[in-house]
Amino acid sequence: MQRRRRINPKEDAKFYVTAGRDKAGLDIQYISAFKGRGIFATTPFEKGEFLLEYRGELINKQECEKRQRLYHSSLKVFMFEFRFNGKLWCVDAAKEDGSLGRLVNDDHINPNTKMKYFSVQGKPHLCLFAIRDISPGEEITYNYGDSDWPWRSKDLDEEMPQKSPETESPPSTKEVVEQLSSMHDLQKKTSEKIQTSPVLDVLTVVGK
Repeated sequence: MQRRRRINPKEDAKFYVTAGRDKAGLDIQYISAFKGRGIFATTPFEKGEFLLEYRGELINKQECEKRQRLYHSSLKVFMFEFRFNGKLWCVDAAKEDGSLGRLVNDDHINPNTKMKYFSVQGKPHLCLFAIRDISPGEEITYNYGDSDWPWRSKDLDEEMPQKSPETESPPSTKEVVEQLSSMHDLQKKTSEKIQTSPVLDVLTVVGK
């Protein structure tokens, strides 16, 4: 079988970001009542390759806080907050718009992609890039960051059925913001609160 021509990941990401659509080779599948849906590869992807953009409405801090007060907790998890040019921004992907990036699940143990942001024509975009080769049939995942996400407690409960941990409420969006912003904004300062490797990196792409 003929090998696919290697495309520059940055240019590939810029193309799909500008077009506002998802690339081929990815599909939505239902996983379970607990996890809901996920995104799975239908073709192989190589390490470093661009896969998806986390698309949604880019809003500022004030609008983000307003929507946090209005949204149900099931919608708040679709609000991805980060720092760009020294300010807090949010990509609100709560609306079901058919895009795939919003459905990629968390895996803090063995993820196969990593979230990076870059600027195209002055606007930040959140994109997933493969951190290892991915085979057809694999679920696409990335590390949401260090938080007591409720589904992680569920995973531990399934692994250790003899324990009955108390149900924890999901972390507030503000807590997640502090973690994500400090983890990716390493070019400005090092966070005292985050001790682990960053899960959100900067990828510079200059728009024409």
